Amino acid sequence: MTPQTKNCKNCQSPFAVEEDDVKFYEKMQVPAPTHCWNCRQARRLAVRNDTTLYQRKCDATKEDMISMYAPDSEYTVYEQEYWWSDKWNAKDYAKDYDPAKSFFEQFDALKKEVPRNSLISIAGENSHFANYALRNKNCYLIHTADHNEDSFYLRPADRNFRCCDCAYTYDSTQCYECTDCHGCTRCKHSQKIQNASELLFCYNTKSCHDCIFCANISNKQYWIFNKQHTQEQYEKFKKELALDTTTGIKEATKKYQEFLKTQPRKHLETLKCEDSIGDYLKSCKNAKYCFDCYDLHDVKYGCNIFKVKDSYDWNFIGNGELCYEMSSSAHELFNCRFSSNCWDGNKDITYCDFCLGCDNCFGCIGMRKAKYCILNKQYEQEEYEKLTTQIIEKMTQDGEWGEFPPISISPFAYNETVAQEYFPLTKEQATEKGYKWKDKEEKDYQPQSKETPDAIKDIPANFTEELLACEACGKNFKLVEQELKYYKEFGIPVPHNCFNCRHAAREALRNKRIIYQKECDKCKAKTQTSYTPESEAPVYCEKCYLEVLD
Repeated sequence: MTPQTKNCKNCQSPFAVEEDDVKFYEKMQVPAPTHCWNCRQARRLAVRNDTTLYQRKCDATKEDMISMYAPDSEYTVYEQEYWWSDKWNAKDYAKDYDPAKSFFEQFDALKKEVPRNSLISIAGENSHFANYALRNKNCYLIHTADHNEDSFYLRPADRNFRCCDCAYTYDSTQCYECTDCHGCTRCKHSQKIQNASELLFCYNTKSCHDCIFCANISNKQYWIFNKQHTQEQYEKFKKELALDTTTGIKEATKKYQEFLKTQPRKHLETLKCEDSIGDYLKSCKNAKYCFDCYDLHDVKYGCNIFKVKDSYDWNFIGNGELCYEMSSSAHELFNCRFSSNCWDGNKDITYCDFCLGCDNCFGCIGMRKAKYCILNKQYEQEEYEKLTTQIIEKMTQDGEWGEFPPISISPFAYNETVAQEYFPLTKEQATEKGYKWKDKEEKDYQPQSKETPDAIKDIPANFTEELLACEACGKNFKLVEQELKYYKEFGIPVPHNCFNCRHAAREALRNKRIIYQKECDKCKAKTQTSYTPESEAPVYCEKCYLEVLD
């Protein structure tokens, strides 16, 4: 294998296989990829459905449950408690490998038979609408979220209390519509804020309190538009904004957006990183084209992962070494390939799904603490090694070896998955590629039953009974009782868009996972950035950016 430039098999874009890449692929005993890194990422994200939840029956107990699998899904789905129990055994679904069929065909057939977990929500309390979540209490519609309490509509978010409509928010209390928020209290409509309280429409502030329309400041109080004011002036200005009304929020948002166009932006969000390229990185060394990660060492093409070494192409969650093409997998993984939803001490597994604590397994689904298994069938070590060699040879002939399982055999429709968020397709584009697609259900797109009052004070207690329609996509949604109580308490007008569209708006505040070459708008030094060349706001290199911080 030699360094080379290849054309992506999916999108036909050229991509480089560099010398370091070659060494890694040889170490992992896999061929060089045939897809560019974005198309590889799309495949991994297409097996993850965070937010599209359904009411359906458990295939074991026949009881009602909340599930990420639609009622008409062709997969066997168990409610969480039953799936985690010892009432069923994945080895009962064992299949003999058939060399006359492609491996992915057999893998897909096994996936449809072995029971799948309705949601990935562990040790939650009164948090039934949470997915990819751990130890949450009294939470509603939170996803990729751990250790939160009394919170709504978070994604991703950890260790928050009484927060609502936030993304990438951690260790915060009573925050609303915040993105990239760390250790904050009672902040609203703000982004990239740390150790702050009572902020409104602020950007990139640290240790600030009681500020409105501010950016790139630290240790300030009673500032408006980056200027000092008295407490009395501040309170008067805040009251005049009328942020308890939808009209007031819209006007304030316009002012904020215009203000931000004049404010310098840091080229990349990295902290304590060495020889690394990416955005929102912390404590990383030699992490290349990685995003939203921390504690990485010798990692390339990683997103939303942590504590990972010597690995490539991993989306969610991390804590492993020597892994390649992994999705939604975590915790003490070693030498794992082409697998998803695998946790807790897996070692030497290949093409596995929903496996826990397994060792030397190939093409297995739902196995626990298994060893030397292929398609869920038990083998002796010598048989296992001989057969896996034969399977890899056949997969190589079929053009399957070295590829993550194709999107066409994902358990979900493409537009149900995270892939649609980062790599959107139309129905026509998706079906042309052979991907599943979930059509809208007309019953979910009915006219709104009653006009939403402008001010939160005018919202009656029984407004939770009203059918609302998202102004962005038209999908119906309702307020839950705890949510309306929250809005009343903190003077927040009722949202006019559904949760998914509100999340999409927050996500749009963050740059796409693309690195551009650009000149610093101050010193003209060449730099790398996630801001597009067309960015209206000035983009500074780190040195120049630090000089303008107030």
